[in-house]
Amino acid sequence: MWEAGHFDELVQEALRCDRKLTTRYREQSRKHRILRFSRLVSSGRLRDATRWATNRSGGGILQPEAIIEGHKTVLDVLKDKHPPQMIPSPESFLSDDLPLQVDVNISANHIERSAHRLGGSAGPSGTDAEQWKNLLLRYGNHSVRLREAVASLARLLANGVVDWSRIKALLARRGVALDKQPGVRPIGVGEVLHRICAKTMATLTGDDLREAAGADQLCGGAKAGVEGAVHGIAKLYEEDDDCEGILLMDAANAFNALSRPLALWNARVLWPRCSRFLFNTYRGFPMTVFRGSSATILSQEGTTQGDPLGMYMYAIGTLPLVRQLKGSQWRQNWYADDSACAGKLMHMKEWFDRLGAEGPKWGYFPEPQKSYLVVKPGKEEQARELFPDVRVVTSHRYLGGCIGPSAEQAQFVKSKVEKWVDNVSAMAEFASENPQATHVAFTKSLQREWAYLQRVVNGCEDEYEPLKTTIQQKLTPAILGRTVDPEEHDLFSLPARLGGLQIENPVSTSVTASAISKEATSKLVTSITTGVQLDTVEHEEQVRRTLAAARQQRMRTDQERSNIILEALPCRVKRSVRRIVDGNASQWLSAIPLTADNLDLSPTQFRDALSMRYGRDPTGLPAMCDGCGENFSLNHALNCKRGGQVKRGHDQIRDSVAAMAKLAWRGVTVEPVMQEGDDGLPGLVADIQVHGVWDRERASFFDTRVINADASSYSSRQWPEIAESAAREKHRKYDQAAENLHASFSPLICSCEGVLHREFAAFQRALISALAERWEKPKSQIAGWVRTRTQISIIRAISLRLRGTRKTLQSLNWTNHDEDLGLEDGAPLPLLPREEE
Repeated sequence: MWEAGHFDELVQEALRCDRKLTTRYREQSRKHRILRFSRLVSSGRLRDATRWATNRSGGGILQPEAIIEGHKTVLDVLKDKHPPQMIPSPESFLSDDLPLQVDVNISANHIERSAHRLGGSAGPSGTDAEQWKNLLLRYGNHSVRLREAVASLARLLANGVVDWSRIKALLARRGVALDKQPGVRPIGVGEVLHRICAKTMATLTGDDLREAAGADQLCGGAKAGVEGAVHGIAKLYEEDDDCEGILLMDAANAFNALSRPLALWNARVLWPRCSRFLFNTYRGFPMTVFRGSSATILSQEGTTQGDPLGMYMYAIGTLPLVRQLKGSQWRQNWYADDSACAGKLMHMKEWFDRLGAEGPKWGYFPEPQKSYLVVKPGKEEQARELFPDVRVVTSHRYLGGCIGPSAEQAQFVKSKVEKWVDNVSAMAEFASENPQATHVAFTKSLQREWAYLQRVVNGCEDEYEPLKTTIQQKLTPAILGRTVDPEEHDLFSLPARLGGLQIENPVSTSVTASAISKEATSKLVTSITTGVQLDTVEHEEQVRRTLAAARQQRMRTDQERSNIILEALPCRVKRSVRRIVDGNASQWLSAIPLTADNLDLSPTQFRDALSMRYGRDPTGLPAMCDGCGENFSLNHALNCKRGGQVKRGHDQIRDSVAAMAKLAWRGVTVEPVMQEGDDGLPGLVADIQVHGVWDRERASFFDTRVINADASSYSSRQWPEIAESAAREKHRKYDQAAENLHASFSPLICSCEGVLHREFAAFQRALISALAERWEKPKSQIAGWVRTRTQISIIRAISLRLRGTRKTLQSLNWTNHDEDLGLEDGAPLPLLPREEE
């Protein structure tokens, strides 16, 4: 139509298509957002999921051919941000004697630890982190062999010099231009294989860099370095009488402009164990390619934003510059390219001039127009005269905190809280469709954002009231799918192990957070404010000791609160929650719902489990039982055996336990016959048979039972007594048959909430020990996985009793004709119109 010149008709055709698509797109847009959020959470990408749900994913990705800044393409801007390599002056190189380069011993276990922390999208090859993570962790001995091969590659790169032509493909980057609104941020997404090796090197040699950098360049990995930086600069501003202001400097194109030759030489002198790996990575010019474009860019200078060692390399590259700028008249602090200087205005002017003169030698180009000078009242005019190109303010954001008077800090917190209120409201909308994913994303990601602000900005408790109100009035009811009583919020703020939901009260958490952070970073703050050398060992010990003491104190406080709150609950709720707390049956609430581990629950299953946890009847249950016709209630659903839902749920738990047992022992059998039937009497069949659980060569039989501990017949008895009574019944039934087979028998008794009888718990401990020994993993790590899997299987089993139909359904019996029709793989099925069409 275009070539024939039928332009009007073409426009009308486009409009007709648009009318069809618009309504459907609007209807599906919300579903699409929720689906993507759920997928991100189920793959473990909680931060990405949170930012997606709260519309904070940034300005998106710009295509290389897009026009920005009036006339330039994105590719032109990216080329400007990748300058040619400059030749450093000889006096800029460190002249110390070269230290010995000790080889780095990298094993498959190191690669495994790095694989657990993998994340991000794919490099040029198209294989992303999730695929590599599965390859390295989920295929048994095949994964072990792959981890050993990757460890061999990492040792090659770390302990020798490799010809560039052999590894340049491995070091290629996929270019991504992020829209900074305004501006462009160049990101180089490296191959995941290289990122695994780089993460491993950061883990194994990071201590060397932390010791070399100390408090001079905190992006070298100092523990709690960012918090210490904020506290140190704030202390200088608030308590030092000689401090007239804080100069906060920014640099242009910092990571891409860093002098690469100087950084590599500095690494050879100051970070020798990682120097060969960095040299192999950056000895040539890594190529950056773009999807959907034939354009390429060579990275000739600096480090790549996206390289796991990029921040560390920047630290080692700027360390000599930082130390050269030290002076007794001022105090400075550096975190990557964010530098700060505190002192009198005249002294800061001297530091500013020296930075402008010396910085470019190392590839640090200050940008006064993007820098800020925070001054004390009465110094504004003098500051503007001395720093005409710098913005003079009375308070400003610094590394996520705020420097300035208390009133302006409170205003800063208030502005942040307003945004978080909107974010919580946005997440509440997602909770209606996927409460489990929303709960996990909130408690493990979004909630941690204001936790950091509370550590670096003291007080401001009242400013968090709107956030507390939004959480209690919107988010919590959306997750539970019901209205929440005011007194329940205190219960929900407790940790899951103490009966809560880990939905913390932001007002109460802000009271002590800053004091704990200041105490933990006191050694680092002293180094920043006085200029003395930081003892990294003492600093890390101070952080560890302070956080451990705070954690113990919080556990005691939470335990006391839990006892008080539980005692005040209604009898039915207290009975249920106390049973769960005493039985340690809350791991499923803290687990990330990974689809690959089969830990994700449907919205109905999740909310039903929460209802039973807090002694309530699930919502939406039918009025009448479709199996027996009696009134339908929670107790009836858990006890009615019509329709086979109790048996199906029982089999669900049996199969889950058997599957885990097969990972630890041999000779696992489902439904073994312990005793044949005689004279018309039924035989005796257990649920599971396993060899080697209690004795290496002896078989063990197990039989499962799920008990409704809140049934009316148990109203006067507590869980230990109920479980023991059920266990004795099982032993009377199976013990003699087990003796006749020279085997042992153990009942696997649990409640509908996942609380285990002592013999089930003993079996679980044996399973955990066997898996820990076989997989060479810590028992604590295995225990969390085993207990979560068991609890999830119990939740699914109970869901069958609550939501499954008890009707007998008839079948058209087409199964026998499937082979004749050739429908084994579904390929011959005709293309049928969709129902709505």
